[in-house]
Amino acid sequence: MFKKSLFLVLLFTLFNVPAHAYNTFHPEADADLEKDGVWVRTFFKKEETAALTVFRAYIPYTPDKAWEVLTDTNTWKSRHNDFKDAFTLTKSEAELVAAKNPVNVKDFYSLVGTPVHPSHLNRQKGGNWTSYVFQRFNFPWPLTDRWAVVEIRNDETNAGKGEYKYEYKTRGGNFKWLKGYWALMPHPTKKGWTEFRGEYKSDPGIDVPHFLAKSVVKSSIKNNVKEDSAELAKRYGPPAQ
Repeated sequence: MFKKSLFLVLLFTLFNVPAHAYNTFHPEADADLEKDGVWVRTFFKKEETAALTVFRAYIPYTPDKAWEVLTDTNTWKSRHNDFKDAFTLTKSEAELVAAKNPVNVKDFYSLVGTPVHPSHLNRQKGGNWTSYVFQRFNFPWPLTDRWAVVEIRNDETNAGKGEYKYEYKTRGGNFKWLKGYWALMPHPTKKGWTEFRGEYKSDPGIDVPHFLAKSVVKSSIKNNVKEDSAELAKRYGPPAQ
């Protein structure tokens, strides 16, 4: 009897781990997500320029399709108003920027130019792979013309379960630092939908009113989700219902 009860307890625990793990990432967002489809919060420590942003959003396409679009680096600037420019770099180009440490974006272009590489350069489908991206942001004053070169660890090892992770950190630019991750996973109840979630820490290196920074970040993420969904519709047809 004891062995049977123990087996049932273990079985119940195993089958409830995924649900528990899913709901432990800011479950307070659930109500807003069902209403608006996007939830964003940005936190500051008093008298500091650094911020922590966390977000969750729903995308009406499967994770594999969302991954293809969200990692299509070279199209970011054509569909996101947040970017003045963006493109893939090679490892050697990113390392050159890190070594030379250009002081402004004009020096970056003088050093590297505008190379043309595939968005998914060196991709390892179903595995881990590293990529490098240049991002020149289109932010309002006083955040005007922030830029960064980031190194990304792309994790597709759980693609069979519809799970993907994109973890990044700066290798150059005029941010003090920018690092974080985002992940994709199947929506827990809506077939054909994806949850897009993540968190990142950023410090633009200048003092920005906290209310302005929060507004910019929230608007940015909401617009990006909308713009990515529009791109998905162009590539793959009508969204899931």
